[in-house]
Amino acid sequence: MYKSKYIFACVPLILAALLFTPAIAQTQSGLKVYQEQLRVRLDEQRPVTREMGFDAGGWFNFAFFNYDDSAGEKHRLRQYQLRTWASLNIEDVHKFYVRGLYGYSDWNAGDNPKNYQSDEDIGPELERAWYKLDIGRWIAGPAAPIPSLPMRFAVGREFMDIGTAFVLSEPLDMIKFEIEPGNLRLMGFLGKTFLDNNLDQSDDVATQQDRCFWGFQAEYLGFDRHIPFAYFLASNDHASPKPRTAGQDYDYTSRYVGVGSQGTVLNPNLRYRVEAVGEWGKTYSRGEVIDQDDICAFGADAMLEYYFAETPMRPKLMVEWLFGSGDDDRLNSSTNTVGGNRPGTNDNAFNAFGFRDTGLAFAPNVSNMHIYIVGASFYPLENLKLFKDMQIGTKALFYHKDKSGGPISDTSANTTEQWVGWEWDVYCDWRITSDFSLTVRYGAFQPGSAFEDQECRQFFFTGLNYSF
Repeated sequence: MYKSKYIFACVPLILAALLFTPAIAQTQSGLKVYQEQLRVRLDEQRPVTREMGFDAGGWFNFAFFNYDDSAGEKHRLRQYQLRTWASLNIEDVHKFYVRGLYGYSDWNAGDNPKNYQSDEDIGPELERAWYKLDIGRWIAGPAAPIPSLPMRFAVGREFMDIGTAFVLSEPLDMIKFEIEPGNLRLMGFLGKTFLDNNLDQSDDVATQQDRCFWGFQAEYLGFDRHIPFAYFLASNDHASPKPRTAGQDYDYTSRYVGVGSQGTVLNPNLRYRVEAVGEWGKTYSRGEVIDQDDICAFGADAMLEYYFAETPMRPKLMVEWLFGSGDDDRLNSSTNTVGGNRPGTNDNAFNAFGFRDTGLAFAPNVSNMHIYIVGASFYPLENLKLFKDMQIGTKALFYHKDKSGGPISDTSANTTEQWVGWEWDVYCDWRITSDFSLTVRYGAFQPGSAFEDQECRQFFFTGLNYSF
């Protein structure tokens, strides 16, 4: 039986965080951290369907955000989202899944950075809809053992990543094929974006993303603790902004070759992830409508995480280094065409379409950045039944430019100094029951000498998730 004093002790802490956390200068990019955490949580919670049958359910999410943008404007948002899903599994050969979303964003008056209205509907929209065929089982028949040559085909709207999700982590309308000959797992896919949020935040194309991806990946499964991989990814930009600013065209068409590995090393509790990526392609530089310049860039990620599985409170420690090459002749943005690369020169700024948690309050793109991260988490009340799945954690992030004269994705970093700043994040993830969870996260970024404005930025959110 739960001790009521512990339950009531948490209520005022949560309410105090909701009501009194300040919101000081920040862009909207911290919202992506919440969205990615929610996506992972929903994917993990989707029940495993029966071998033959139909399942359905849904989630309701509420989130509260309190932040300011980099110009010092205050923003407060209450977001309500309802998702419903259905799945059908026929003998583990044919699998169907569909998920819809309808939501509502309640901004304080004038706080919506898109259209400055207080209210905004989300959807209704089709978030996921796919069909997967296990070709090996289909050929072998339902009574046969697991086939010696697994083959799978998928088509529809699904989330897609490649490598460790460093260069691609996007929902796409796509087709995908996988085959596992021996100790190899081979994958190829072709997909198209359907969300409007563009990597290039230039005014003409910020909400006009139209991009095709295709690529393939090989993984080796013959090691006990390691899964090395190599991949090729192509990104073709088909955006046709209307209206278009005179004297500027847009096209960021890029190619990526990546190699890496993930698994455990020395000890089963010591997990690692490493990836190195080369990028090339073509892009329009600032003020160009005819000639395109070459892209030549590089990115890397290395992470170590140790989990003390047998230690009380299950502590976990991690360190990570993220890197994206920079371009010192870009004007004021490492990601945008407007204010971007100088005409007639190579664009050395690394830009990709993956996801990494680069801090809640600052949340920069990795382009022209070295980011050093240390973190820790634990379960402080694991011996109490109600709180056994409540995880408390923290991260410290340190940001340093690759090219001192080059810009980063935050255009308010307006000096040529290399020290960008540092951030401290704290969080609480609490699975209260199997169907109900709470997350609270707060981040504070202290700008470095790369910024003239030295005011501390803060970002706070809390989210409730109920599944049914």
